[in-house]
Amino acid sequence: MRSHRARSIGRWAATFVLGGVAALFVFPFAWMLLATFKSNPEIFRLFPLLPGAFPLDHYRALLDGSLLPFTRQLANSLVVASVQTVLVLALTVPAGYVFALHRFRGRRALYGCALFTVVLPQQALALPLFAWIHRLGLYDTLLAVILPGIASGLGVVFFTLVFRRLPPELVALARSEGASEGRVLLTFLPLVRPAVLTFGLIHFILAWHEHLIPLVMTGSAAQKTVPVALASLYGSSVRFPYALLMAGSVLATLPAVLAYALLRRHFHSALGELLA
Repeated sequence: MRSHRARSIGRWAATFVLGGVAALFVFPFAWMLLATFKSNPEIFRLFPLLPGAFPLDHYRALLDGSLLPFTRQLANSLVVASVQTVLVLALTVPAGYVFALHRFRGRRALYGCALFTVVLPQQALALPLFAWIHRLGLYDTLLAVILPGIASGLGVVFFTLVFRRLPPELVALARSEGASEGRVLLTFLPLVRPAVLTFGLIHFILAWHEHLIPLVMTGSAAQKTVPVALASLYGSSVRFPYALLMAGSVLATLPAVLAYALLRRHFHSALGELLA
């Protein structure tokens, strides 16, 4: 009886603590959403939290293109993040398979290069990448933003760890049946599908919020992405009400939130397998 009561108290205490932590994380997003309906004086007052009315004027101002081509920039971000994610997966999944299951000359050096790109500051690559993109004649295009991000050392390391968890017996069995290495990889893709979707989600979110590369590689407003567009709004906040900036921030978070909501089950599954 006493142990049951102790477990019940522990559950209630854990629920209370986790609920408080969740409220701390949710509050800034709730404040940002409600701030889109407030005037500047109301935004700078924490209370009352709820606005007096819920006009959609600031959302309309962003989406009708009267201030800046925000819908075009939103589409740019969607294209860049989606295409770059597909290309990254197309490169890093086979690379992780090779590093995990093959031994060849120069393997350690190449894997070390992949690790080095993970810790190398992006700012150190901005100038060489700009010179490379400019020489290719791709400056101020979406390709100029997509190409620098498809070489992902983090993806190589991630999928190397994923494929190392495959049972060696299954790999040997597939090879003994005469399957080519490409066929073996395709055979095992369903087994690592949660990991592929998880890394795809992670890279999509990172690419969606990327700021430095789009800022350096594009010049015209029509080729900018959402983070750069929001930065330009914040840089000229004297001209625009803060509610407009909050509305842009809300719209910018929606694709990442929707992507996580769709792939949440696979995300938790992959993390559980890697941490097991």
